[in-house]
Amino acid sequence: MHPLRKIVLTRAMAILLISVALWQQQNAKAGADEIPTLQPWQAPLSAPLQLINPYFQPSSDYSAGHRGVDYRVKVGEPVFAPTDSTVWFSGKVVDRQVLSLKTRAGDLLEFEPVCSTLIAGTDVVAGQPVAATCQPDASYRQHCADQLCLHFSLRTLNGYLSPLVRYGNLAPTVLLPTD
Repeated sequence: MHPLRKIVLTRAMAILLISVALWQQQNAKAGADEIPTLQPWQAPLSAPLQLINPYFQPSSDYSAGHRGVDYRVKVGEPVFAPTDSTVWFSGKVVDRQVLSLKTRAGDLLEFEPVCSTLIAGTDVVAGQPVAATCQPDASYRQHCADQLCLHFSLRTLNGYLSPLVRYGNLAPTVLLPTD
């Protein structure tokens, strides 16, 4: 590559990087007032919660993992909306009944196996009963051995997370001073 061409290309890249940095800084200042504060969610079941299977982050989008948490439940146990949201889907998927809620932030919450009379587009508020646990088809492979459990997952715009992070069951990491 000709030395003059390298100089021109380097300067163009530098200008591009500076422009992007300035644009990000400007948007951060403009959008600071628009960032909503996340309110802690409510648990989807009445206390006491009996966590059977925790969330297990897969090593890639296509790897094995457990993209949610499982709670021990009884048939007919009420399931509550953890946060204000809208019913995204309510119905049967293959061999179990599923309810999906979409939050104002665009996150999708999924519960299975649950039966619900709510239809897509229905707005719900935090703490509102949205479904009841129900018996899946005999062919459904339970996440919990020899017992009924509620599978609860959280899919954000960036992928799956443990839903426990949103309602305070995971203690945040805190750095303490060394002196």
